[in-house]
Amino acid sequence: MTTKKNIIAVFVVVAISISSAFGFIGIGLYGLQDMVTVEGHQSDKVEGIVKVLMDRQGFENPYGLGGYIYLDFIPFIDLEADVQATFSKYTFNFKNYTSSVLLVETGDVDFAHARISGFFTVRKKLAGLSLPVLGGVKLHAGGGLNFHKSVPFASINMMEDLLGDDLFDAFDASSMGDKIIDYIKENAETNTGFHAQIGAQIKILTLDTFIYYRYVISKDLYPDTNGFGTINMRIGLGF
Repeated sequence: MTTKKNIIAVFVVVAISISSAFGFIGIGLYGLQDMVTVEGHQSDKVEGIVKVLMDRQGFENPYGLGGYIYLDFIPFIDLEADVQATFSKYTFNFKNYTSSVLLVETGDVDFAHARISGFFTVRKKLAGLSLPVLGGVKLHAGGGLNFHKSVPFASINMMEDLLGDDLFDAFDASSMGDKIIDYIKENAETNTGFHAQIGAQIKILTLDTFIYYRYVISKDLYPDTNGFGTINMRIGLGF
């Protein structure tokens, strides 16, 4: 029994040493914050004597969650893939009216912008400090491609799709709920882009922690911007 325990102990030490030295694969979860401000937006449209007005609230610095996997057994470079989702709540107000009569006003309607994104990254170690058996610290930099699917922002175009000919008439605002859900499903927006990132990895035995700054270049993923920064805080296991 003692011999078996010794063999197991030696195997564990060797496995940890190999893992610390080479780190073949890592998986984990992370939290993130996009460093972006979406300004409020107001737009209108006129037909005859009736004017419609859409007033959308802004929001800033959305939070999200993600998961990642990386491979670092390839010489000179590491490969990484991660998927993430963000969610930001805002409100919009829609009304149509003439110079003398208010036909419909929805009041503040709760709405949200959400996205699901995938990132594929090639990264390279810039510097590192190894600690025997325990692990070490590494500084990484890299870049790659990203892909996004997101909820469209509330707009007059959305209201036209929902209401059709009723856009300039009185209508029952309470009936829009199911229509909005169908609209979101049918009009999800797709974006692609590039990104660059830099960050630090701290590994203790099989425990992996990272902090990354990533700059995402993707046109109109958020309105009126072609790029934004994001901070990732990761924790996982490296084998």
